[in-house]
Amino acid sequence: MKTYIQKSFLILLFSLLFILSACSHKGKVDTVSKADPRDKSAQPEIKKVEFGGELEKNLEVVRITQGKADGNLLRMQVEIKNYSSKDVQFTHKIEWFDDDGFWVKDTSLVWKSLMIRPKESKMIESISTRPGVSAFRLKIQPAKNP
Repeated sequence: MKTYIQKSFLILLFSLLFILSACSHKGKVDTVSKADPRDKSAQPEIKKVEFGGELEKNLEVVRITQGKADGNLLRMQVEIKNYSSKDVQFTHKIEWFDDDGFWVKDTSLVWKSLMIRPKESKMIESISTRPGVSAFRLKIQPAKNP
């Protein structure tokens, strides 16, 4: 009887671990940002990007470019390339930060869909809506319903 309970417990434990590991990539948000948030150069060094799930196998950040727009607004552009042989769908949003590293509420804080065809590059571009913004973070996650 004790052996049966131990076997049942082990089966239940491994089943639970399998389910948790299978679900761990869904809803994961990956981040693209500059290595140094205070770097104001036109092509700042890219912080290491870690894509999870299918995105890790398919997408790569080619470059990040930034500059100033009229009204002392930060302008950014991120080029992302699909290195796979299939279409890749994901959602993204941009968060803006001030000189002290504080998050700045902005109208661009909505998730937007994007699909990139095989071997294609696309640009994600935005301009902050408030002056005094000096850094950004691009969040990327797999599409919920590809």
